[in-house]
Amino acid sequence: MISVIVNREGNLIRAIYANGHAGYDKPGKDIICSAVSTLLCTSANALEDICGYDTDSTFRVAGEGTEDVSLRITVPDTGDDETKNRAQVIMRTCELGLIGIARDYNGSKKRYVEIINSRTPEV
Repeated sequence: MISVIVNREGNLIRAIYANGHAGYDKPGKDIICSAVSTLLCTSANALEDICGYDTDSTFRVAGEGTEDVSLRITVPDTGDDETKNRAQVIMRTCELGLIGIARDYNGSKKRYVEIINSRTPEV
């Protein structure tokens, strides 16, 4: 199962962490893992393109090519109010996409994505 932690500070999303393998299919063919990775990568790219944040400092991938891959997006506390608001729209959009994947693919017999809201991520 993919565990996703949404790290909030008040109403602001400060980071989104994801790790694990969905187990929907084998690695490289798993559409759920692909969808989660695509959402996180696209969000990181949007933080760079729309907000001007450096992807090298906001996006991390560990364990690439294994079943224990971890992805992390963090939002810096820099920029003007408009930049910070745009960053929150991007992060909330990512969160909504992850919620949609969990809703559409998790079943009563098998869960592929778990979303945890937390202030202190353990990943």
